[in-house]
Amino acid sequence: MITDLEPHIRPLVEALNATGVVRTFSSCEGHFRPDEQTIVDRNRAEVRFVPADGIMIEKVERFVSFILTRFKSQHGLIPINVVGYKLYTPIDDETVDETFVLELRPFNRFDPPDRKRSDTDRAVDQVIQTLTLWSKDR
Repeated sequence: MITDLEPHIRPLVEALNATGVVRTFSSCEGHFRPDEQTIVDRNRAEVRFVPADGIMIEKVERFVSFILTRFKSQHGLIPINVVGYKLYTPIDDETVDETFVLELRPFNRFDPPDRKRSDTDRAVDQVIQTLTLWSKDR
C-alpha cells in the first residue's frame, strides 16, 4: 500500500488505481501558498499514470477522454480546469518514456491560495464521482 501520498490527492490516486485501467506512480496535491513556490510550477494538482497490466493504450486514452468530457459537461472549466495529456520524457539518447497526466489547475491564477485549495479539493471529489460513472458504464 502506498503510504507517502499527500492527503489532498490521495483519494483521487486511490480511485484511479481502483478502476483497474491505470497504475499511478506520481502525484502532487498542488501547493498554492507563496511560501510553497519553487522554481517548478506547483500551482496545480496532478496524477501521473501508465496503463495497468494487460490494458491497451487505446483504453487508457478512452478513459482519459471520458473523464475530461464528462467533467467539463458537468462542472465546466471554472474554477478548476481539468486536462489530461500524454507526456513524453527522454530517458537517454534513444529511449522516450510515455506516461499519462491528469492535471487539475485553478482557472484563475490570481485567486487566493485558500480558494485554490478548496476549489482543487472539490474538483478532486468531482473527478472521483466521474470515475464512479466510468465504472458503472463498464
